[in-house]
Amino acid sequence: MSNFKFTASDYILYILNKLRPETSSKIRLNKVAFLVEFGYKFKTGKELSLVQYAGINLGPVIDDYTEILQKMEKAKKIKMDGHVIRPLQNVNVEVPKEVSAVVDPLINKYSLFTNNELIALTHDTDSYKITTTNEKHMGRIIDKELAALESFFVDDIVPEIPESDLPKLDEKDLEKYELG
Repeated sequence: MSNFKFTASDYILYILNKLRPETSSKIRLNKVAFLVEFGYKFKTGKELSLVQYAGINLGPVIDDYTEILQKMEKAKKIKMDGHVIRPLQNVNVEVPKEVSAVVDPLINKYSLFTNNELIALTHDTDSYKITTTNEKHMGRIIDKELAALESFFVDDIVPEIPESDLPKLDEKDLEKYELG
């Protein structure tokens, strides 16, 4: 797998270009970016972007997202209208197929969640809870290594266990029980 990493603005553009325009908000961008980044780290062991995430009272967010979005708007990469964000450009980098093969299904999955579901899920992540000490200390940067704790990313990973590694059972050693 490559050592590809998105810059913050390319990562934001990549996500925005995959979201339905009517749902493209600051909340959705921050939550989907966090879940996709941490899902990618969980699945590959590699960082997806140069973005850092801060644990704040609104949950995990792209660190300094307000300033990043303002710079992107000034550079005519996006258009902001209140909380709604529209991409005006595509990503300027070639995203390796092995990266998009992991990232795109994550974006598709989490973009279907409502904002309330995204907020609830990200507030409930171990990485957010650990970083904020259960929401007592806000503003800290979330360590991407904590992605390994997020067991909900396992749902589409089926571990392959060779039959030879399974315990040997003799049917006569099993106890019968009845339901009822």
